[in-house]
Amino acid sequence: MNLNDIIQKIPKPILVGGVLILALIFFIYNDPLRDECDVQVKIFQRNTQGILTAVRTKTKKVQFAQINYSRDSCVEGNSQGACENYFNNLKLLTSQFKDFSVKCQKKYAEQSPDFLLNMRKAMSAMSLLAWGEKPPEGVAYRLGWLTESDLKTFCAIRDNYVQVDGEEKYLEFRNEVYKAFPDKWSDKVPLEARIPDDRPKAFKTSDNPVGSLDKSKIYERSLFSIRCDLYM
Repeated sequence: MNLNDIIQKIPKPILVGGVLILALIFFIYNDPLRDECDVQVKIFQRNTQGILTAVRTKTKKVQFAQINYSRDSCVEGNSQGACENYFNNLKLLTSQFKDFSVKCQKKYAEQSPDFLLNMRKAMSAMSLLAWGEKPPEGVAYRLGWLTESDLKTFCAIRDNYVQVDGEEKYLEFRNEVYKAFPDKWSDKVPLEARIPDDRPKAFKTSDNPVGSLDKSKIYERSLFSIRCDLYM
């Protein structure tokens, strides 16, 4: 009895069912079913390729993560032109991250700690750029040279961060950034002695009693106090 004879004797419902089961087993083995978050992560990684992670180009060269280089260029250049690439990278990341469901946002953040690290670095960099080399003269000057588009990006980053890491962690992070805001130089310090790394800090604390601003004033004059509902 050959194979055809055996197949002919198998009832068609059983034969069809067997074929479907074998096809399903083959599909699962070659392309395992992914849950909702796996699919969303794949889309996010594809659309943001090269920004958060290194990528191999068509010429087989390794292109390092754009986010690090563009951030360094932005902070060093301290201008809209110098920060254009960095802000564009952040806009793309936040717009793509927004497409995650809340459940998958948290799962991705847990599995990719570098993402939250880059969001913290972004908020820190943008708030320091807006602050400038000394405390803003008042609330009206707290935005520095940042544009409305930049503020929208900052707010998107902040909202995403609070969503996945919680309000408490965000406030702890914000307090750490406060300590980095520079103060104006004392007139007693001659120009030739003013080393950037030794610039005084504005936040008055027990560790920095010479600071000129308390916590409420630091918040009031910093980018952290903007009303994000006006930009989202």
